[in-house]
Amino acid sequence: MSPPEPGAAGGGPPALTVAAAARRLGVAPATLRTWARRYGLGPSAHEAGSHRRYTSGDLARLVVMRRLTLEGVPPVDAARTAVESTPDPAEDGAGREGAPVVRVITSPAAEELVSAARSTTALLDARTALTRRPSPAGRDALQQAALDSDAGACTRLVAAACAEHGPVAAWEDLVCPALRVLGRRWEATGVGVDTELLLSAAVLAALRGLPAPERTTSAVVLLAAAEGEASSLPLHVLAAEVAAAGAVPRVLAPGLPREALAAAVRRTGPVALLLHASRPVADGGQLAALPRLRAPARLVLSGPGWDGVRLPEGRTASRAETLAGARDLLGLAAAP
Repeated sequence: MSPPEPGAAGGGPPALTVAAAARRLGVAPATLRTWARRYGLGPSAHEAGSHRRYTSGDLARLVVMRRLTLEGVPPVDAARTAVESTPDPAEDGAGREGAPVVRVITSPAAEELVSAARSTTALLDARTALTRRPSPAGRDALQQAALDSDAGACTRLVAAACAEHGPVAAWEDLVCPALRVLGRRWEATGVGVDTELLLSAAVLAALRGLPAPERTTSAVVLLAAAEGEASSLPLHVLAAEVAAAGAVPRVLAPGLPREALAAAVRRTGPVALLLHASRPVADGGQLAALPRLRAPARLVLSGPGWDGVRLPEGRTASRAETLAGARDLLGLAAAP
């Protein structure tokens, strides 16, 4: 059994040095120092005669920062979201007692993962008889690859599912179930590592590896996260199917002020605006700040976070609990 990290006291979550926190997140120590200096995402714990150390709360915010930058969010925007967030360590996989915070395997390199995804997609493109949903065996294989911290295998499995069933089905029927099972496994046994970032990287690599679709229209579908959302990964998944349908997806970074979102709607003139909420929406007033969409343009609210939210007076919207439902409401063809 490995000795506790320096700074652990009373059996609680350990406070980590810069080097230890960097190993857990899969980044260079210099990156953490830059985030601390530029964005205020530094360590907050201090012990007499030693350097400051990262607490569980610090690490949870770094998980948010790391996830958003993996998704392509500009660092300054990702940092603002991370600093303003109050992440729950039990939710984000950071700071759980006695457990590693996160482990992201950075080898093979990202470009090699994308290359693997492309080759897998090219092979599956030749198939004609495709099934509708990933099989339980596929979910089991992804869970085991994540437990083994095998980033290459995770990417190949997700890429194969994206090509064979479509990105939305791969996300909802393969990746999300794997995350839930692995989370319950850790809670029950204390064994395993947090796999959220590893699987997020696999999803993004798989999406980048999909063949470039042919654009058949200049119509824009605007995809945004509701207020309080920290991740835009589900939006990127849906964007892949928007692009496959021939339209132009535009994914906005999470954490945008209401005014910025309204300006984006006016600037792009989308045929549809989708707002995704995986967490409960506290304030439906964010919908009132949106410009009115002219028919036949539509507003789609996706995700379970909109349950029980009342629409502002005079505002109409379509509701979808899942991304698959949102895809159908947007009029996109389901994957074959």
